[in-house]
Amino acid sequence: MEAGRSQPAAWPPALYGRDRERTLLDALSGRAPQGGGRALLLLGGPGTGRTSLLTAAARTAAAAGATVLRTDGARAEARVPLAGLHRTLLQVAPRVRALPGPYGAALAEVLAGREPAGGELALGAALSGLVAELARPAPLLWCVDDAQWLDPATLRALGMAARRLTGIDAAVVFAADEGCPVSAALEGLDVLRLGPLPPDAARRTLADRFPGLPPHGSDAVTVLGLAAGNPLALVELAGAAVAGRLPEPPALPEGSRLRERHRERFRALTPGARAVVALLLCGGPLAVAVLESAARRRGPGAGGVEEARARGLVEVRDGTATVPGRLLRASLTGLLSPADRLAAYGTLASVLDPPAAGLFRALHRLGRSAGPSTGPERELEAAAGSARRSAGHAAAAAAWERGAEAAARPHTRVRWLVAAAADTQAAGDTRRARGLLRRAGAQGGPVPGGAPGTLVRGEIELRDGVPAVACRDLTAAVGGFPAGRRAPAVRALMLAGEAACLAGDFAAFFALADRADALRRSDDPPEQRLVFDHFAGLAATFRGRHDRAQWALRRVVRLAETLADPESAIWAAQAAYTLGDAPRAHALATSAVHRARRQGAGALVPAALVYEALCALALDRYAAAGAAAEEGLRLSEATGQRNLSVDHLSVLALLAALQGDSATAGLRMAAAERAVAVRGLGRPGAFNCWVSACADLAADRPADALSRFARMRGGAGQVNLAVRGMAAPHFVEAAVRCGQRAKAAGALRAYEHWAAASRSSVRLALAHRCHGLLAEDDASAVAHFREALRLHQGDDTVLELAKTELFYASRLRRTRRPGEARGLLRDAVSVFRQFDARPWAERAAAELRAAGDRVGPVDREPGGRRELTAQQTRICELVAQGATNREIADLLLLSTRTVEYHLRNIFSRLGVRSRVELASLFR
Repeated sequence: MEAGRSQPAAWPPALYGRDRERTLLDALSGRAPQGGGRALLLLGGPGTGRTSLLTAAARTAAAAGATVLRTDGARAEARVPLAGLHRTLLQVAPRVRALPGPYGAALAEVLAGREPAGGELALGAALSGLVAELARPAPLLWCVDDAQWLDPATLRALGMAARRLTGIDAAVVFAADEGCPVSAALEGLDVLRLGPLPPDAARRTLADRFPGLPPHGSDAVTVLGLAAGNPLALVELAGAAVAGRLPEPPALPEGSRLRERHRERFRALTPGARAVVALLLCGGPLAVAVLESAARRRGPGAGGVEEARARGLVEVRDGTATVPGRLLRASLTGLLSPADRLAAYGTLASVLDPPAAGLFRALHRLGRSAGPSTGPERELEAAAGSARRSAGHAAAAAAWERGAEAAARPHTRVRWLVAAAADTQAAGDTRRARGLLRRAGAQGGPVPGGAPGTLVRGEIELRDGVPAVACRDLTAAVGGFPAGRRAPAVRALMLAGEAACLAGDFAAFFALADRADALRRSDDPPEQRLVFDHFAGLAATFRGRHDRAQWALRRVVRLAETLADPESAIWAAQAAYTLGDAPRAHALATSAVHRARRQGAGALVPAALVYEALCALALDRYAAAGAAAEEGLRLSEATGQRNLSVDHLSVLALLAALQGDSATAGLRMAAAERAVAVRGLGRPGAFNCWVSACADLAADRPADALSRFARMRGGAGQVNLAVRGMAAPHFVEAAVRCGQRAKAAGALRAYEHWAAASRSSVRLALAHRCHGLLAEDDASAVAHFREALRLHQGDDTVLELAKTELFYASRLRRTRRPGEARGLLRDAVSVFRQFDARPWAERAAAELRAAGDRVGPVDREPGGRRELTAQQTRICELVAQGATNREIADLLLLSTRTVEYHLRNIFSRLGVRSRVELASLFR
């Protein structure tokens, strides 16, 4: 086929993340350098895009006037000698017949369906002559796809021709499955291996091919995670997601080409290698020595390990073997028969150490039992608990799920699937947890597993659904547990309270707090006392009974120090934050993050990061707060906990608002707005009203800020008591500046009571600052401002200190004391610049000029990085790490155009002309 003589067809979809490969292939199709042609072997696993790259290279070559010849392997003809060469020669039969002498004769024999008499060397020479003839009028590009399905005789002949391109203006590109043995026939060729797509390229591919799939939605996050950079997996999974047919458990959809290719590889293995793969599918990652020992027990010996590894079905890293990738494991697991599983379980039970062997011994006994058997069931339950303690929730979930597959009793299967869902949710895979609950429901009714199933369903709804629904389910679960199972009932009660707060339904929260008080017993263990004290402390706080709240919340903090679970540490961090003890709360939240990671409780990490970020903000550690919230946002999306994503977006918006960056704050709130409205997220909704008010105050718009506070109500239509308390100082500032002194005084009374009860120096300082703003006589105002400054000196809140200095200095200037005001304002301008709080810096500079001092523009400070804003500095750091503009935009929740705008300003300010120069400044 001479495609270079016709116009190319419509271009295929863009190939993101393959720029290097495209450049190499396009260079091949150009004029050959003096001395001869080029040959290349393109290797990649199934679905990595080999065919797409060949197609793109052929189109480029044809557009440049080259001759393009295409050969595709056909599995049906893989055992027919010279079948592939025969199909190729049919495309150029007239040119074959025009070849002179023995070349034409040898190839004519192939066209006639006969093997040439001269042997392989003569055939290779004849092919070289044909290549020279085809390359005479224009350069030749010969694309050989699916080389693994060419018959061996054709592959050897093509390899000989590819190694004999001296003096010929031609290029030959072979594309083959990396797991198939083609390298011997093509020895000597340059090799280019295709890896997975980079994350940014995968996201762009998804956005181009499936524009209707929300890029940050749970389906897109799931597809990107499962595909792991495989282009075909990306397309097939996204297509299933758009059609609402994404399988559960995670797998490629029915009719998947990639799944069939996975299975072809498995079926091509020898029995010994298939047994090795079965051992890994049933046993998970295994030490190579253990796997080889198990393989020998199965009969064929350890040689199957290397065979399966060469085929790409086994991966060995650091001495541990596994079947790589969730999709590959899912594709192959369906090929195992019950007998295969039973044999694998028995073998693993005989070769593993006693603690690890318990699970497989129980599975083997379950599989062999003819009917229900309590002994193996108890053994498996003990093994699942041991797996959780030693390896985390994901290991326990795998044990429960394997047990459910082997259990004879439907009731047992339901119970174990619900347990698997609970551990899967705790490990941080919300989508899979939902799927396990659906599988349990198919076994045992609409609400599978009774109270345990309702608890899991309610927790999933709390993290990724409507909190009002979660509150209803979790409250129902409390009463569903028998009297002897208080621990899960108390945990359900605590989560129900969290759901009520998230919804902004304080009537429901108070009812739950009363129920918690009625459930309390004198002999409760520490974990349950912590929950009851937490309810008592928060309920008293919300009711304004701060003296009573103190002892309960302080006891929560003390109890958490005796416990090792991350959930207790998160609740204690909330208690310490409510007490105004930001350093203690920050330490507890950080501890919760570390504990959750160490214990494999991935779902709790983003929840703990919410409090780590909030506490860092309270301590004026803005960079740390931003880093924690950005990580929390990424992990929330990765674990399918979209309500926590909204919490982190709100914290990032507050960070921007406190610095006076209204545009960024608005973008982040807009990103959360739909979820807040659709799911009835009352707390984030009220929180974002506070954020907007902070931005308005920074921009010197107190009337707008006051109107924001008027809309601060939860999803249940109630005033959000939690957010109202934290926002009181800003409300007082807005009300005073708008002349609403009575409203300001009322808010201050409640806030001062809270501050006095907590004995927090930060809150007391802010209370005195509010008194200073509200005071009508100058002497009283000065006294309160001075006390606020004194209290600020005892904490680390430098930015709040600078705001107090600004407000105090403004009062001093208006009472004709400019000399005293100037010193305060100089300090305030310096701090605002340090924190990149530009609007505040401009206000302080304006006051300083009005006080008779000279101060330059706030954006003209010299000195390298200090010329940049915090946002610009973060962008520079990401550029230095190699991030693309799209990746930076995703991380910072900006548009790509905004990132480009910032980079133009950065280049101008720093005097650099390229990303390379910029990166060198920040490494």
